[in-house]
Amino acid sequence: MNTFKNLNIGKIAFVFATLFLVTLTSCNKDQVEDNNSSEPSETATIIIQKLHDTVPGTLLNRSATNSTSTGDDVDQRLEFDFCFNFMYPITLTYNNGTDVVVTDSVQLAAIAASITSTQYVNGIVFPFEIETTSGIVTINNETDFQSSINSCDTDNDGTPNHEDTDDDNDGIIDTHEDMDGDGNELNDDTDGDNIPNCQDTDDDGDGVDTADEDINGDGDPTNDDTDGDGVPNCQDTDDDGDGVDTADEDNNHDGSTTNDDSDGDGTPDYLDTDSDNDGVEDGDDNDADGDGVDDDQEGGNDNDGEDGDGEDDNDGEDDGDNG
Repeated sequence: MNTFKNLNIGKIAFVFATLFLVTLTSCNKDQVEDNNSSEPSETATIIIQKLHDTVPGTLLNRSATNSTSTGDDVDQRLEFDFCFNFMYPITLTYNNGTDVVVTDSVQLAAIAASITSTQYVNGIVFPFEIETTSGIVTINNETDFQSSINSCDTDNDGTPNHEDTDDDNDGIIDTHEDMDGDGNELNDDTDGDNIPNCQDTDDDGDGVDTADEDINGDGDPTNDDTDGDGVPNCQDTDDDGDGVDTADEDNNHDGSTTNDDSDGDGTPDYLDTDSDNDGVEDGDDNDADGDGVDDDQEGGNDNDGEDGDGEDDNDGEDDGDNG
């Protein structure tokens, strides 16, 4: 009998031990799931909707051979609108409760392309990592996520890029800086400095900020074309078409071309085709006397002691041959 009792007690102890282990394992499992759980995320919804609205030629409309470029479009949009890129994989949640593991930006493009008003992303599994200019950052919750995208503000005007219609505050709406008309303003870079025009304060890199190229003061720099060549000043490296690049008309070398007015006529040199008012257009002037100062700045200094006479012949004689 004692042996039987001992056996029963042993069985009962084994059962309790097993139940304890199962319970402990279950608790640990629940803890892991809680630490990596899908949560509602307005930020995730904003990002996917932005990609849906702005990435041209999504995977629904592209052949497989172009899928990489679609992924590049997504990476570029995330970088410039939200100042980060995802470190994949991430897990998104649809409004019907379905989770989807996203392994790269191409797949993210496909998801963004397929959302509708009745099926959309409204959650994400935390934590996950993103890559910013400061390095890898862990996003632990929705507060972190919102803070990240709201701090992306190129012109520091208090409106984050994803809500700002003029990211660089240059007076030109971002969508109007799509110079090639392909629906993607992020691949237009007039001066080739790797900053798209929509986020570049000096689109043509001529030393004059785009906002300051609104010569007529109507708030729109795109309709100012001093030399009438069909290229607005904000995209033109030679605004007055005199043959001298705008950047080279910084005659006092202070880093600004807007305060150089060699002939004092009220028109800065970079907008004046005859900066020294000598009757010879700047592009046709040279440095006849070899003093290192362009003739278009000194009014025809020919070294004959009669500056401003227009005779740039450097022969020491004001003989009128201008040669």
